[in-house]
Amino acid sequence: MGPLQGSPPGATIAKMSLNWDDLRFVLALRQAGSLGAAARMLKVEQSTASRRLGALEAALGGKLVVRTPEGLKFNAAGELTADLAETMQAGIEALERRIGGEDQKPEGLVRLSATESVATFIMQGLLPLRADHPKIQVELVVATAALDLMRREADLAIRMFRESAPTLVTRKLGELGWSIYASRDWVERSQVALPADLSGRVLAGQPVIGFRGSVARAPGATWLSEHSHPEDIVLTADSVASAMNAARAGLGVAVLPCFAVHGDTKLVRLTPHVVARGEAFLVIPPDHRETVRVRLVMDAVQALFARERVVLEGSAP
Repeated sequence: MGPLQGSPPGATIAKMSLNWDDLRFVLALRQAGSLGAAARMLKVEQSTASRRLGALEAALGGKLVVRTPEGLKFNAAGELTADLAETMQAGIEALERRIGGEDQKPEGLVRLSATESVATFIMQGLLPLRADHPKIQVELVVATAALDLMRREADLAIRMFRESAPTLVTRKLGELGWSIYASRDWVERSQVALPADLSGRVLAGQPVIGFRGSVARAPGATWLSEHSHPEDIVLTADSVASAMNAARAGLGVAVLPCFAVHGDTKLVRLTPHVVARGEAFLVIPPDHRETVRVRLVMDAVQALFARERVVLEGSAP
């Protein structure tokens, strides 16, 4: 490397070696959100965390963070470095588990991501897993957005769409039927009766509960928008659970997944027809296929969906 401009003749940039341990401070900053919280996470003084972050920037030859009124924020180089730190941490943890044999034991924590309605369904169906493998802990991560499995935000996920990322393993769990529901009291008051033919704007003139956000792209939400008028919407919900609560309160008609409503005594199905169908998929990172505790949770979820196929598809009353 040549001499610095404006430096004495013969001066060169001293190349600093990268201390891999400093990457822990970048990772802690991403996870904790602030330098002070990162220092507390690593049980060091904030000045130490700041110094180690500065040492890493010096070794890399560029800034990783920018100061804003809200605190330190990663720039593009910082995001890239934090991604590397996460990858390294995941690799080290995987190495420790495999060498220590932890991945071959039917015990430990498994983080399962699902929407709220699916999470409730899963809770009711994991009793056999609990009975057979009491040392496995399942942590249900309720989220409407798809968590990043490669970043270990969850160990596996149940998703209502087919995963396109080639780095993830996807298995179809089954089909999910949607139908039309309303509260028993509302049906008695309104004396509503849907026709056998549900084509066209069959819900026009009825108060309907619509959807917004990611759930608005679900099959049932799409069917609802095609069979009602925008002015018929009395409330929009950002989740199936919220729409169910609105329907229970008697606000109007909702199109809901049949499995979520099954057994609910306050809601009445207004038609025997399944008006829309979707699919459910189990998604895992490839390196978890050989992890015993994750495989056992996968098997339990697949068994549950097979066992409750009629309810999930909407064939059950």
